Amino acid sequence: MSRALQVGGRLLPAGLALALAAGLGLTGCSPSTNEAVQQSGEAVGQAAKEGAGAMGEAAKEGAGAMGDAAKTAAISAGQAALTPAVSPVLDLLKKSEADLETGNLGAAVTAMGGFQSLWSKAGPVIQPLAGDKWTAVDTAAKAVINTFGGGAQPDAVAAGSAITGLLGPLSGLIGK
Repeated sequence: MSRALQVGGRLLPAGLALALAAGLGLTGCSPSTNEAVQQSGEAVGQAAKEGAGAMGEAAKEGAGAMGDAAKTAAISAGQAALTPAVSPVLDLLKKSEADLETGNLGAAVTAMGGFQSLWSKAGPVIQPLAGDKWTAVDTAAKAVINTFGGGAQPDAVAAGSAITGLLGPLSGLIGK
């Protein structure tokens, strides 16, 4: 913004010089006055050239700021789309983790029996939004499915490891 004010500050004197030059040119001045008018015209041209250059630079800076704003908005929109898909999965993982911490392995295993169904709905929504983090998320989700799927009865260490292995990458996707 300050750059635009600087440009405007240079254009006003240039406009006045142009008006003065035009007025002198119309009155039929002497050769020395004509020389002054010519110099005034050159000064106006130089001022206009500098003003245009400054405005071009200001436009470039503005476009860069707009690009940054668009990128930030896209990231925020991606985060907003991820949260509804990730939250139910995180809730299940956190509940099961709490069950393990209180020594209730049976409740954790029972709850995690529903993970595969939940993941089959959430995974396809998360994948395109996860970007380069998808590989880590997918690997951890497969480990959870292998640990709890098919009626498996993991011990507390294996169950805890699978749960925390997915909690980290999923929480990182939504900034938690």
